[in-house]
Formats: sequence, structure tokens, C-alpha cells
Amino acid sequence: MAACSSPGTAQTSAAASIFSDDRFRGYTLSDGRPVGILDLYYDDPSGFYGTLSGKLVANDHEGLQPLGLILNAGYAKRLSSGLTIDAGVTHSDYSEYSDRAAARSYTEAYAGLSNKFLTARIYASPDYLKGGTIYGELNAKAEIAPMLSLSGHAGLLVPLGGGGPGYTYRRELDWRIGIARQFGSVTLQAAWTGVSPGQNLYRYGYHRREALVFGVTYAL
Repeated sequence: MAACSSPGTAQTSAAASIFSDDRFRGYTLSDGRPVGILDLYYDDPSGFYGTLSGKLVANDHEGLQPLGLILNAGYAKRLSSGLTIDAGVTHSDYSEYSDRAAARSYTEAYAGLSNKFLTARIYASPDYLKGGTIYGELNAKAEIAPMLSLSGHAGLLVPLGGGGPGYTYRRELDWRIGIARQFGSVTLQAAWTGVSPGQNLYRYGYHRREALVFGVTYAL
């Protein structure tokens, strides 16, 4: 986040991004189409924080259309050991233009632990998939040169329900490896992402299990 206020006061920031695809936990949410994203951040000195993220998708026949809206609120505290703990709730709503036909609206609670390089989180949701889910992830980020960073992600989705008639949800592992280069307020990004075994959780049509995603973010 880019601070927009003096130390000891609430900080607000915003960023606008364009990505070649909107991938979440290895799956496309935009049917492989480009998306535009506006992120708004609020960070209070007490440790409470909130984010609002709005997405547009470039539809082939109807132009730009709303894709999704994500709300997040949480609390973070730095420990004397240097670690930071945080917990919160996120709620996501996706439109008919998304590929998330299974449950376009869902809520997750999470808790995490992080340091300068690593972040570990666990999420629990009653409605991410029918019957509920537990999701754990580990994220890493390292600066390999001035303004140049590498990032990695691994996540495990554990369905708590059996699925539907003739269809059984299974555990899935997703991953992402990315690189980012910052030029002042602009950041260029590229990431290779995938999911295994890839069950087409959102729609039952064909989806690529792996994808190369490009993006550019401008800090407002």
C-alpha cells in the first residue's frame, strides 16, 4: 500500500490494474478475457484494515461489463518477534459474466501469520463450494534486484461436502510463480499459474489448467 497520510494516522491508497486474465486459485474467473481492476485500501493505526476491489471484464459481444466486487475487513498486529498475525472476513460477489457459476456469492473467514518474506493463511467458507471448504496457502516474495521481485504461491483446497449428483469434489493444489518490475508508480507483472487435478469447479466446460497472465498496475 502507498501511504497517503502522515505517520500515526489512517492511511488510504488506491491502485488501478489491467490483467490479461483473472485467475483465482488456478481457475479463470473471466473466461480467459482481459479484466480491469480498481482496488481501494484503508489501514488504521489501531490495526484494523479494509479493502474494496471492483472488476470489469472485456466481453466479446457487449464490451466492458461488471465482473465482480470483493469486500475485505480484518485486523493485523505485529508481535515483538517481528511476525505479524492477522484475521478477517472477505465477501465476494460475481456477475453473470464471470465463470464462477457454482456460487457467485460467497464469504470466507481467514487467519494468517507473516514475516518479511513469507505469508501463511487458512480460510474457511460455508459456501465457496456446496458443503463448505477449507483452504490453506503459502505465499513468498523476494526482491532479487532493485525494483525487481519474484513471488511464489501454493494453495490446497479441501472440500467439506461431497459435491452433486454424479460429481464428487476432490482436493486440489494450485500454484503461481510470478515476477514484477516497478517503474515509479507503475508495476509490470507476469505470472505462470495452474491447478491440479483441475476439476472445472466453476463451470463444467473446458478450462485450461495452466495459464500465463500479464498485468500492469498503477498506484493512484
